[in-house]
Amino acid sequence: MNFLIPQFLWALLLLIIPLIIHLFNFRRYKKVVFSNVSMLKEIETQSRKTKQLKKWLILLSRLMALSSLILAFALPYFPNQSGLFSRKLVSIYIDNSQSMLAEGENGQLFENGKNKARQIIRNLPKNFEIQIIENSLSFSSNKTYTATNALRLIDEMDVDHRPNNLNGVVKKIESKYKSDSYGHNYSFLISDFQQQKGVIDFSLDSSYHIYACPVLPNLENNLVIDSVWLMKPTIQSQKPIEIMVRIRNYGQNNAMSSKLSLQIDGVQRLVKSINIPSASYKDIPMSFINNNAGWIGGELSVTDVPIVFDNTYYFSILINPSIKVLELGGQSDEFLKIFGKDSVFNFIHSDVDELDYSSLNSFDCIILNQLPQMSSGLVTQLKKFVFDGGILSVVPSRNKDEFSPLFRELGISNYQTQEDKEVSVSPSSIAGTFYKGAYKQIPTNLFLPQIQSCFGLNSGPQSDKILFLKDGSEILTRTNLGSGSVYQSTVPLDSNQNYTASELFVITQLKIAFSKRKTQTIASQINSIDPIYLPDITGIIHLKKGDIDIVTESYKHSSGSRIWLNDELSKSGIYSVTDSEDLPHAKLALNYSRKESHQNYLDGKTLQKIFSDAQFTMNENSIASVLKSTQDMQNGSHLWKVFILLCLIFLLIEILLLRFLKS
Repeated sequence: MNFLIPQFLWALLLLIIPLIIHLFNFRRYKKVVFSNVSMLKEIETQSRKTKQLKKWLILLSRLMALSSLILAFALPYFPNQSGLFSRKLVSIYIDNSQSMLAEGENGQLFENGKNKARQIIRNLPKNFEIQIIENSLSFSSNKTYTATNALRLIDEMDVDHRPNNLNGVVKKIESKYKSDSYGHNYSFLISDFQQQKGVIDFSLDSSYHIYACPVLPNLENNLVIDSVWLMKPTIQSQKPIEIMVRIRNYGQNNAMSSKLSLQIDGVQRLVKSINIPSASYKDIPMSFINNNAGWIGGELSVTDVPIVFDNTYYFSILINPSIKVLELGGQSDEFLKIFGKDSVFNFIHSDVDELDYSSLNSFDCIILNQLPQMSSGLVTQLKKFVFDGGILSVVPSRNKDEFSPLFRELGISNYQTQEDKEVSVSPSSIAGTFYKGAYKQIPTNLFLPQIQSCFGLNSGPQSDKILFLKDGSEILTRTNLGSGSVYQSTVPLDSNQNYTASELFVITQLKIAFSKRKTQTIASQINSIDPIYLPDITGIIHLKKGDIDIVTESYKHSSGSRIWLNDELSKSGIYSVTDSEDLPHAKLALNYSRKESHQNYLDGKTLQKIFSDAQFTMNENSIASVLKSTQDMQNGSHLWKVFILLCLIFLLIEILLLRFLKS
């Protein structure tokens, strides 16, 4: 028989107290002389012996009752001989996600969790090997430690930006348990068990002993800057930049008021008062003007305690000086009027003979206007331009075969015979998605021009019919190829003055030129595994912020560079993107994940269902439950209840002796 708390056995020394009382409490008998004492001597002898026996029996019952009580407090058990010499793995998971910064009944959840882990380790037998796991699931979680080293590792543990990942934690435990052939596994999961999206895809058998140790927060309101996005894709200096900020209140009871402040490159620009109802969100519009082109870094913040990691949101925006448009081939006044005098555009005209093919990818939009001829080299470069994300707009001349090599290479329909018409543009084509945003409301008296002549075009199913006539003839189609698009116009400019002078023609050309300009991704998450796209950067790419200098994994492609974040990044903020020569190229905004902001937690029934195939125990938030769990890990028969029963039995025997045994 072994004892879980052998220190209580020192209390057996208290048994000497009733023994001393018994020995020194005897009465001395005084002799009295009688004339005839023969019968009295016989009675006196019998009474004296009975009284002595009664006292010794009472003393014995008291000693046995007190001994049983002391042994019960020492938690005796018989160890299971089958598992006495097998290796035992104790896996302790401490949730160090951002949600553990919340306050519970006994203070911060994270510190409570660390204290609970320390209690578990200090009550473990010496032959147990300890595995410590936290949210980073780093290489150190594959190792086992002694109790001293495990306690030191817990002391050094800090809050991490990664959300809790129950799937990853359990797979770490499974991997260690199976790869090193342990005989027993006991897993303590210390967490607030905040719900995360995703399917639980593990299945544990009965050889796993799971002890769930929840540390529960006091549910409070939590105000969160959930996300930020640009309202318009085109960003220019000296013109308003409009952003939308989504603020959430995860509290269930009260609306929350706060101040939303905006800083640009460290300078405060705007402060707004906000009030967000409980369990809802509001989208708050904000705008500012920046005088210079290039990259800017922004910071939005609200005041909210005690959960503060989601009170700040960083973003970065590239203010482009212009959209580069190339007119290749014939020179038309129509395009010069639209693009040549607007500071938004950098409009260039070039003849085919003067073109530097290597410069094509520097343009956002290329207009092929009545080309006299197309070489195979130009066809190849234009195909590459489109598939890399460029916008190609084709305007035909009277020679319908001039673009045949290009259309054949791209796999799209060629122009057919030119037909003379006197048909107006169909009003239903203006209501399509291409023109969405061009008009706040389409006027009822909108002038729609007539087309005098156009080429036939039987576009395939991969093409979208954007603009068409009342008789159904196509005059503008779009075909998406790779990351770019090809716009085919069927209307020659020189024979359709009514069309080229109309408002519709101007709007159409502007929409084509802007179609490459997708809304910028102005922020990323620190723990994102998706690539981040940046301008073309030569050599090794660094992310720098203060004393932090991180080398990223990068890949160079035709339209720029893309990088992947690594585990070294753990702090949110605005990072400067530099090359190997320490020259800045961009700004990158990184934020903590908002997955930890909500207040939904797994309850005991759900955890029981998740671990239904394992031996599952739900621990209460107390020291006694921890001691009980470590006691269960002995894999033996627990005897404390037996000794409590023996204590009661001996007390009952004492009562019976006092009541029924006559002296």
